[in-house]
Amino acid sequence: MENGVGGAGGPSEGGAQGGGRGGAQEVVDADALWEKVEGKRHELTRAISPGKLTPYLRQCRVLDEQDEDEILNSILLIGRLDAGRSRLLDILHTKGERGVVSFLESLEFHYPELYKRVTGKEPTPRFSTIGQEGLTQFLMNEVVKLQHQTRAKTLQELELNRKNCTLEDEQKKLRLANQELQAFQQRCNKMREERNSYNDELLRVKDENYKLAMRYATLSEERNMAVMRSRDLQLEIDQLKHRLNKVEEECKMERRQSLKLKNDIENRPKREHVFDLQRENEVLKIKLQEPGPLPASDKAIMDILEHDRQEALEDRQDLVNRLYSLHEEVRQAEELRDKVGLSLTHPPGPVLLEAPLIQ
Repeated sequence: MENGVGGAGGPSEGGAQGGGRGGAQEVVDADALWEKVEGKRHELTRAISPGKLTPYLRQCRVLDEQDEDEILNSILLIGRLDAGRSRLLDILHTKGERGVVSFLESLEFHYPELYKRVTGKEPTPRFSTIGQEGLTQFLMNEVVKLQHQTRAKTLQELELNRKNCTLEDEQKKLRLANQELQAFQQRCNKMREERNSYNDELLRVKDENYKLAMRYATLSEERNMAVMRSRDLQLEIDQLKHRLNKVEEECKMERRQSLKLKNDIENRPKREHVFDLQRENEVLKIKLQEPGPLPASDKAIMDILEHDRQEALEDRQDLVNRLYSLHEEVRQAEELRDKVGLSLTHPPGPVLLEAPLIQ
C-alpha cells in the first residue's frame, strides 16, 4: 500500500500492486487505511476543499459526474462546507480500497502536510509532477466540456428568447381578447340588468292583468245579477200590467155598477114622498094603537106598508154599504193605477256593464 500511494506509476500502478495481493489482505489494508482516515475525519472535514479533490478523483474514475454534482449540491443546499466534505468521505467509503487510495493520492498532491498527518509518511516529489500533468489534461477536458455546455446554454437561451417573443405575442393577443371579453362582460351585465327590469315590469303587468281579470269577473257577475234582477223586475211589471188590466176591467165594471147605483139613487123616491109615507105610517101606528079592531082593508094596507118600509130600509142599507165599498175599491184602483203608471213611465231596464278589455 505504501508503494501504491507514493510510487511513480500514480493511481494505475497502485491499483496494479493492490491487485497482486490476496483478498483477505486487501480487506485488511483497506480497513486499516479507512481507520486512519476516520481517525482524522474531523480535521479532514475542516481542512480539505471538495472542489480541489473532485477533479483528480474524476480523473482516476473513482467518482462520476453524478457523485460530483451530489457533493457540490450538498454544499449549496445545506450551506455548510463541512457537509460537502463529509459527503465526499461517505461516497469514497463506498468505493472500497480504490476510493481510499485515490483519496490519499489527492491529499498527497493538494495537501502534503495533511497527508503526512494522516498516513505518517512523507509525500513523494515525483507524484506531484505526474499528478499535475494529468490534472492539466483533465482541466482541459473540463474546459472543453464547459465550452460545449456554454454553447448549448447559448442556443437554449436563443430558443428561450424566441419562445419568449412568441409568448409575448400570445400575451398581447390574450390581452386584446381579455379586453374584448371585458367589453362583452359589461354588455352582458347591462343586458342582465335590462332583463331584470323587464322581468319586474312583466310581473307588474301580470299583477295588473290579474287585477283587471278579477275586476272583469266581478263586473260580469254583477252584470249577470243585474240582468237577473231586470228579468225579475220585468216579470213583476208584466204581473202588474196584468193586474192593472184586471183592475181596470173591474173598475169599468164597478163604474158601470156605480152608474147604475147612481141612477137608482137618483130614481129613488123623493124626500117629500118619504116624509108623506112616514106621516101616513105614523097615522097608521096611532090608529093601530087606538082601541078597537081595524078594518080588514086597513090592516092589509098596514102590512103592505110595513113590508115596503122594511124592504126600503134594507135596500137603502145595502146601497150605502155597497157605495162605501165601491168608493174604497175605486181609491185603491186609482193608487194602483198611479203606481203602475209611474213604473211604465220610468221602466228599470237591464243594467249593461261594459267590461274592460284585457290586452
